[in-house]
Amino acid sequence: MHKDTRGDQRAYANPAEQYAENSDRPALRRYTRKPNQNKAYKGIRETMNNDLTRREFVALVTAGAVTASTGIRAQAETLFAYVGSWTQGPFGIGGGGGITIFSVDMTDGSLTRIGHTGPEFENMNAGYLAVSPDNRFLYATNEIKNLHGEFGGGGGLVSFAIDPDDGSITHLNTVQSMGVNPAYVTIDATGTRVLTSNHGNYDPVVRVTEVNGVPQIEKLYDDGTVAIFPVNDDGTLAPATDVAVLERVSSVDPVAQQSAHAHSVNFDPSNSFVLVCDKGGDRIYTYRIDPGSYTFADEKFIETERGLSPRHSVFHPTAPFVFVINERASTILSLEYELATHELRQVQSIATIPADFAARNTTADIRVHPNGRFLYGSNRGHDSIAVYEIDESAGTLELLDIVSTLGQTPRNFNFDPSGRFIFVCNQGTNSVVSFEVDPDDGSLTATGAEAGALKPACIKFASV
Repeated sequence: MHKDTRGDQRAYANPAEQYAENSDRPALRRYTRKPNQNKAYKGIRETMNNDLTRREFVALVTAGAVTASTGIRAQAETLFAYVGSWTQGPFGIGGGGGITIFSVDMTDGSLTRIGHTGPEFENMNAGYLAVSPDNRFLYATNEIKNLHGEFGGGGGLVSFAIDPDDGSITHLNTVQSMGVNPAYVTIDATGTRVLTSNHGNYDPVVRVTEVNGVPQIEKLYDDGTVAIFPVNDDGTLAPATDVAVLERVSSVDPVAQQSAHAHSVNFDPSNSFVLVCDKGGDRIYTYRIDPGSYTFADEKFIETERGLSPRHSVFHPTAPFVFVINERASTILSLEYELATHELRQVQSIATIPADFAARNTTADIRVHPNGRFLYGSNRGHDSIAVYEIDESAGTLELLDIVSTLGQTPRNFNFDPSGRFIFVCNQGTNSVVSFEVDPDDGSLTATGAEAGALKPACIKFASV
């Protein structure tokens, strides 16, 4: 069985109490394409009734209640789950990849397989997914380095239309991700901008140079990048309009931290800035993205203790806090952010595994329950989910429990939209396992339901 080796280094603990802000770094390298003004990049939002306030509209979008034409539909009756899979061999090789579609039984948390992408997507390394706010479109990363079989072609972003009758998906288009091995994809609250973070490969390219007449070997690594893609009215992705190239810095890991590795990008709840986790450079970046803009602005970053490898982030839905899970350190950072300046300040660091666990562990995903009271983070190695209570006034976390995921290598997990169930992608044992969530105390109870999926890497939901 092909095993996830990303971050397979020994765990580090005890993150620093303080961050060091660096304002003297070289200017951001950026490659920008102007949006085609003849394209309708603003999509369905321009068709909404002008009597709706922006606050009301965002609330409707978040609830999935906006149609593609003029208004508001009844709450969806059928819930579908979409599971992206890695290929059986190295990224993009060996088959078994693509996206599997399940219907969700909300009475018991079980999944029933109803479809899969066709044979043309068997070598699609579908590492991460995003669903549009109106549940009409699905976006997926193709986490590879040779798109369309072209050496050096980079990774891909793939768009699909979701059939409102049966949840099936139809391929719309594929664009270059503007980097190698795109590890994350997200869409903003208006459904008009898709962002991806390109992790890059660990293997360097060797180049021979000459310094003062002496031949020397120089190692070149893939850039860690974050890119913005406008969404057309029909759900297709336009080419990238801006690409932020992270600074080529290294840290302590001799394999996984020799260059920047952008592992995730997320919008804050106000939809005004994004946060990027660079697990290679031990940095957390923020960028402002103004309304209607398709470019990054006002880059800032903080540095964590060396060796933490910040991987994924999640914002609290109402309070000014964001939580970052650290892959190598097996910790979670609680950070307070200032909305006007998108500056970050550390509140707390807390472990995700028991203090006496000595085997190798790397963290993976992190989620806040929809009610905002509880936080969850997954451990690969300990094969568990850590459960915390959130102090919504202070941003601090209290560990409540660490629960077995009933499988190996929980790379990803997610709540159904109601927050009643949590579904865990156990990549090492080819299974998706569900737990019922108690909204009062955050506890997880296994439902006994388990669905098969080859090397599941991500699960997302759509109500149609």
